[in-house]
Amino acid sequence: MRLGKLVLVLMFAGLFFSCSESQQQDIKDKTEEMSNELQEQKDALQSSLEEGIDDIDAKIEELQADLEEAGEDSKEEINEQIEELKGERSELEKSLDELGDATEEGWEDFKEGVDETLEDIDDK
Repeated sequence: MRLGKLVLVLMFAGLFFSCSESQQQDIKDKTEEMSNELQEQKDALQSSLEEGIDDIDAKIEELQADLEEAGEDSKEEINEQIEELKGERSELEKSLDELGDATEEGWEDFKEGVDETLEDIDDK
């Protein structure tokens, strides 16, 4: 993967230095625009992940309150739901940590995976 990035950088550098000043500026502008778009997408996804974590925390609190009032036969089921939610919360936290490292080339796959996880959680 590092070799691929190096090749892309070298190709970009060769292309960049063989262009006129206006073409170089156009390349810089497009690169900056792409970078800004990616950052905006990352920011939006970060907000969604944080919102998902907050929603899970609220569900866990509700279930813990239900647990205090539940009969013995319901407690096991509620505890299982709490543990499942904690696992999902952990997945979202992991995605949130990985978000900063997501690169443009792997962005779509990363985003799709996070979107699927968020949808699965919403469906529950």
